[in-house]
Amino acid sequence: MGALLGGACSKEPAPAPAEAPPGAPSPTSSPAPGGEAVPEAEEAADPTPSEATAPTGEAPPPATPESFQVGQQRNEVMRLFAGCGERKILVPGGHGALYVEVYQPKPTEECFERLGKRQFTIRGGTLLRITDGLIVESDSVPPPREGL
Repeated sequence: MGALLGGACSKEPAPAPAEAPPGAPSPTSSPAPGGEAVPEAEEAADPTPSEATAPTGEAPPPATPESFQVGQQRNEVMRLFAGCGERKILVPGGHGALYVEVYQPKPTEECFERLGKRQFTIRGGTLLRITDGLIVESDSVPPPREGL
């Protein structure tokens, strides 16, 4: 094994590539201060096809009516809401009963476009039903107390 290592080290260094005039960029890459190759500015400026089509910090695509399906888990429903869902009713579970939450879109045009004018009932962590229409806010009836 020592002979192999000794032979590998005894090779003459490879010939240096042809020198380019000072200030001229190399055809493929230029060495960085750390000895790493850096791609040419032209290559870095042109995005690859996957970079060109990738979204750049845009809002998530709007949810479609088909995106929400009865039986989905609560965390998936919350992800689909994308900040547009507003909890209107919470009935905590107790003594073996499951909790119930009712969500609807926040009152903005963007949220109505994303979720439609519908209510989403979640019971025990699962989407139970989707109902057309919104909960009507009334000033004459006080809101329910916590826990009711």
